[in-house]
Amino acid sequence: MIHRTIEDRLEEIETEVHDIKTMLLKYFALKTDIARVIPDDALMNVKEVAKFAGIETPMIYAACSKGQIQFIKIGKLYKFKKEEVLKWIDGEKDPQGKEQIDVDGYVENYLQQHRLHG
Repeated sequence: MIHRTIEDRLEEIETEVHDIKTMLLKYFALKTDIARVIPDDALMNVKEVAKFAGIETPMIYAACSKGQIQFIKIGKLYKFKKEEVLKWIDGEKDPQGKEQIDVDGYVENYLQQHRLHG
């Protein structure tokens, strides 16, 4: 077993936190670019909404069951209007138009779930 100093471990954590923050910033920049590709009158399915919003499909189903996003159910299929998806995404922003995602909180939560053992 390799023994590392606490400073080495903290430096590694800081590097990983920086990498995560960079990935999140790129993710949000990409999400705004995707919005320009889908026509305004298009109906999207769950997979398309997940790709459009940049989240996993179970989160879309959860938002539907909580009434957070409007949808049309055709048989077993969920369909979404682009404008409704955009309203839902905008609802995740503060009044100044900034994402309400606390990157530091997300990273802290991640680190708590994946504690270093050693």
